[in-house]
Amino acid sequence: MTETQVQTGFGRMARRAESFARSPWTFIDQFLDLHEDLIYFGNGAPAAERYPVARLREAAAASWQAIDASALDYGELKGYRPLRNWIAARMVEQGFAVTPEQIMITFGSQQGIDIACRLFLNPGDLLIAEGPTYIGALQAFDAYEPEYMQIPIDSEGIQIDLLRAGVERSGRTPKLIYVIPNFQNPTGVTMSEERRRALVDLAEEWDAAIVEDDPYGEFWYDVPPPAQLRKLSGRVIYLGTFSKTIAPGLRVGWMVLPEQLMPLALMAKEASEVCSVRTVTRTVHAAANGFLDQHVEESRLFYGRRRAAMLDALAEYMPDDVRWTEPGGGFFGWVTLPAPLTASELLPVAARHGVGFLPGRFFYPAAMGDDRALRLSFSVLSEDRIREGVRRLGDAIRSAQSLQ
Repeated sequence: MTETQVQTGFGRMARRAESFARSPWTFIDQFLDLHEDLIYFGNGAPAAERYPVARLREAAAASWQAIDASALDYGELKGYRPLRNWIAARMVEQGFAVTPEQIMITFGSQQGIDIACRLFLNPGDLLIAEGPTYIGALQAFDAYEPEYMQIPIDSEGIQIDLLRAGVERSGRTPKLIYVIPNFQNPTGVTMSEERRRALVDLAEEWDAAIVEDDPYGEFWYDVPPPAQLRKLSGRVIYLGTFSKTIAPGLRVGWMVLPEQLMPLALMAKEASEVCSVRTVTRTVHAAANGFLDQHVEESRLFYGRRRAAMLDALAEYMPDDVRWTEPGGGFFGWVTLPAPLTASELLPVAARHGVGFLPGRFFYPAAMGDDRALRLSFSVLSEDRIREGVRRLGDAIRSAQSLQ
């Protein structure tokens, strides 16, 4: 094994340090000051207007009023029991067969991805992911040095025939399959019910674990998505989060684990976190209880209007040879540019026109994927800003095409 070539002044760093040196933000940031009023579609966070600040203040005050010294000690490695009870009860109402004992509170769903990597991946192991996929998942995976097999997605999600053919061609079976079935980041595409069942069947055949990342499943704007993979198979590790429904800065999520994995997952969590942030999990429980369902319903209407504004603007302002997805939920749309124009070439032109975005290549390992696409996030921008930003993007595309 060779040591890393990253230049830090320390000569003998771990090889995995190479993966931390690749940052999409370094590339993007150099263009964001090219216009004094840049409209940035790269922020995938919830809208600040949807953070329930008053409710969280009240919940924090009530939680601290009830806290005694024992709650400030180490402990609750699995997570605050009332919060796990509440999550389990809500998931049961949504059709899951789950108990509080199968739930572990995590430091956001990002920690859940890392724990799954710790448990399953050795260097060189085969990892299946959608192509493209979530940047944060790639950052977590890279440190464990898997062999990636990214399977293209279409309007129904991951292409099962290509998945089976790719695995057969490789002569190996995957240990881990990572997917975002609902309103996928970055494309906004939702996996069809038929493909969900086929994916679960393949995982059973290959003795592989599926990590189902579901941060957007509650934010549907037309119809609810099909049944979650966790409802179809007990070998699925389900990741949930309060980052989109309440606020990302709280860093509270959860894993639903097969029972035989829980002891190992707890030790993997303890190695990096020791225990949950006990005061914060109490605040989240107090805030969510009796509040979250109505808050989510209102958020659906709020984000649905922004989704509609983006789709209407794309239809009005994009050149005829540009294509895009029409997400039924979530925060993102995926725009495909006409050849030979690439998103990385377009970005500086777009920034001078006053609009920014994430080029598609960053949603692939080592930023080496299809660069003809780009991600637009509509969650944080007002409807007027969305419309104006898409108009500027259309002008930028035409300008870039004229230079080719």
